[in-house]
Amino acid sequence: MASEIVVGIDFGTTYSGVSWAINGGKKTIRVVNDWPNPVSTVATSDKVPSALSYQDGQPYHWGYKVDLKEQSLSWFKLLLDPKNKIGQGSDKVMGLIKQLATLNKSPEDVAADYLRLLWQYTKEDIRKHRGGDWEEIYKVRAVLTVPAIWSPGAQDKTLKIARKAGLPDNISLVSEPEAAALAVLREKREDGEPLRVGDCFVVCDAGGGTVDLISYKICSLKPFQVEECVMGDGGLCGSVYLDQAFEITIRNMVGETQWEELRLKSKRMMMHDFEYYIKRSYAGDKQPYSVDLLDVKDNPAEGIDNDTITLKPTMLKTIFDHVINQIMRLVEKQIDEVEDKGSNVKAILLVGGFGTNRYMHKRLDEAHKTTGIQVLQINGGWSAICRGATMWGLEHSQQNPSPRRTVKSRIARYSYGIVCTLPFDESKGHLLRDRIRGSRGEWRAANQMSWMLKKGEKVEEGRHIHQPLTQVVPVNLEGTGMYNLWNALWYCADDEPPERAELSVKELCKVEYGIKRSKLWQEPIYKSPLTGERWRDSTFDLWIRLDQTTLEFSVKYKDEKVAWTEAKYKENF
Repeated sequence: MASEIVVGIDFGTTYSGVSWAINGGKKTIRVVNDWPNPVSTVATSDKVPSALSYQDGQPYHWGYKVDLKEQSLSWFKLLLDPKNKIGQGSDKVMGLIKQLATLNKSPEDVAADYLRLLWQYTKEDIRKHRGGDWEEIYKVRAVLTVPAIWSPGAQDKTLKIARKAGLPDNISLVSEPEAAALAVLREKREDGEPLRVGDCFVVCDAGGGTVDLISYKICSLKPFQVEECVMGDGGLCGSVYLDQAFEITIRNMVGETQWEELRLKSKRMMMHDFEYYIKRSYAGDKQPYSVDLLDVKDNPAEGIDNDTITLKPTMLKTIFDHVINQIMRLVEKQIDEVEDKGSNVKAILLVGGFGTNRYMHKRLDEAHKTTGIQVLQINGGWSAICRGATMWGLEHSQQNPSPRRTVKSRIARYSYGIVCTLPFDESKGHLLRDRIRGSRGEWRAANQMSWMLKKGEKVEEGRHIHQPLTQVVPVNLEGTGMYNLWNALWYCADDEPPERAELSVKELCKVEYGIKRSKLWQEPIYKSPLTGERWRDSTFDLWIRLDQTTLEFSVKYKDEKVAWTEAKYKENF
């Protein structure tokens, strides 16, 4: 069996990270940190900006090579999930949408172009460390991270984008907080930190666009295993919302008319100052901060003098508190749910770029001084997600026949099921408007839900869920080829999913499959007493594998896989 390289990719809203490891020996993880042309005085960086520029319709510069003077695209990841509405007042977002229209490109096109460049550089990094013939020696597996709050359809879209970008066929998705938690908890264990069975940790992954929370309980030390103890949570309150609030504040200070007249380069340089010199170092102190905004008119009353804007401490505090308060509410809700389950949280672990912010640590630490819950910022927290993605890939490799997987079980975030008909029974709450005639002339209730998995259920690693699918097939089938069938899979975010297909039940995807007509002919024939039509009932078995972020389907007929199976996701969620 050929050796394997596992690559973990953290595709982020503002920055992206990559790490990789050989699946053998010590399995040492290398974080790619020598990105082309870093702008800082430090020669290396664990992440590279998720930014891209075009020239003549083709990708031109990416990452650190993107110049402040050129038109470039960033934040495009936020547009990949239409369910996640972003602030429409931001110049950045509105400008991005206009740029996409001008370039005649979709967010998916730009994401694929960016990932293609990221992947090409990753392969070059591997070549430098493993030799020019590495692609002949190693098989490659890629693991790409996605926000846990993204819809299943957006996750599937990400997988398609990655394949379009030229990533390996052997690619998997894992949620960002699970990857971060895997890296942090395993490294804490390997560093010799005293951990006990029953210890609970809330991992707060605060990134650029999203903030995801996930809580794990240690269920075994040898082997080291954890289980998700309550359902994760998250929100759109990442660090880009600091940028958005800061931009709006400055725009109000200088006035809308003057703001529109200022050069794009001047605005970008100001936002660059905010990103590198304020956002990363702000700790809630009262010292004055300032940013440069070239060509802005002096206005001493607003603290604007000689192309410099002095920011009042109260102003910055308001901007940071607006976003951090949302994160704190998510953290407190997660802690309450863990405690409601009878467990105690030992520590809050902050990871992600925004998770390194000093003021966020200070606010959470002050809030938990009397609770005994530690608030810890993790060394290497910025690269924890890509490292965790690589670890996840190593644990889930087919080259490990009996792998010891760190995450033993998860909690389902949605209910999944199919719409079916049942024998009509008013005593069971069936509605008259759902009453239809079945193929045998009997009364049946349409629009009923058969839930295969309910939100909040524990999902053990490797679990498959099963649903029989009965298809009523007309007898007058012609030909000897394939007979194509489909069923829709539905999902619901309600804590208690309804028994009927109500408005909260949404179509997720269609599962398409086919079977040889000659096999269907073997089913017994019956005649409808009402119409005289002749039918056959064929029962299939739908199986869904749940041990990954994406759902994997198989359909069987009489214990044999049917000819083909494919899930087509709805475009609009």
